[in-house]
Amino acid sequence: MAILTVHFGDEHVGSSLALCPPEVGLDDGGSYKASPLQLWYWECWLRLWAYVAKIKESGVKVLAVCGGDERDGDHHRTVQLWAANEHDQDRAAMQALAVPARIVDAWAFVRGTEAHDGPASAATERYAEAMSRDHCVLRNGNQFSWWCWTGQVEGVKIEVAHAPGTKSWVPHTRAPAASRHAFYTWEEYVEDGIEPPDVVIRHHVHYHAGPGCHEDTCCYIVPGWQAATAYVNNRVMSARRVRRPGALLLYCDKGSYRHEWKLYRPKSGVAWA
Repeated sequence: MAILTVHFGDEHVGSSLALCPPEVGLDDGGSYKASPLQLWYWECWLRLWAYVAKIKESGVKVLAVCGGDERDGDHHRTVQLWAANEHDQDRAAMQALAVPARIVDAWAFVRGTEAHDGPASAATERYAEAMSRDHCVLRNGNQFSWWCWTGQVEGVKIEVAHAPGTKSWVPHTRAPAASRHAFYTWEEYVEDGIEPPDVVIRHHVHYHAGPGCHEDTCCYIVPGWQAATAYVNNRVMSARRVRRPGALLLYCDKGSYRHEWKLYRPKSGVAWA
C-alpha cells in the first residue's frame, strides 16, 4: 500500500512571528491572541492538513515526520516571544500538533536545536511521548524521538535530521547547497559500506530547496513556519521576505517515490507590489 510521508518542522510556537493557535492560555490565567501574521500561518497550517486529509481519502496511509524546533523556547535574550514561560509554549505546540493528529496514521519525531527545544531537545521528546499515548509513534529504543531518523517506507530509504551540513543565504546557491549535502551523505554511507538513502531531508534554515542530488541520493531542505526575526533581519539577504511556510510530501510506493512541495505564498510587504 502506498504511503504518504509529510515532512514539516521549525514551527517555533512561542515566537511572536511564528505559527500560533488563534488563542492560547497563559500560566497566569490570562490569554494571548494571535497577530494577523500568526493567524495567516494558522490558516496555512489548517489548509496543509486539510489537503493531506483529502489525499488520504484515496486510501494511502500517512506518516508525519516532524523535524524539530516545534517551539521557540526562551533563547538568546530575544524579546520576540508571546510568552517566555516554556510550559505555555509547550501547551500551544501540542495544540498545533493536534491538528495533524486527527489525520495521520503514524509519527516520527526528530530532535532539533537545544536553544529552542531545551537540553537534549527534551521538549521534542515530551511531545513525542505525549503523542504516543493515543497514536502510533515510531520509537527509538526506550526513547520516543530521534536525532536522526532512518526508515524504509514502501522500499524507499529515507534519512531525516534537523540541521543540514551546508547552507546558503543567497537565492542562486540554495539548490547547490542541497546537492552538496546529498553528496556529503552519500559519501559517508559509501565509506561505511552501507547503501546510501534515496532521500535525505533537513530543516533548520527556514527555506525550501531541492531536490539536490548526487548519484541516486537526493536532498530536500524543508521550510519553517516563522518569519524573519530581528536577528535574521540584520544578517540575512532578502530578510524582508516572509519565507513561504509549508511541507514536503513524498508519495512512496513499490520502491519509488515522487515529491510535492506544498508551500504558501504570503502577501508582499513591498510598497509597489
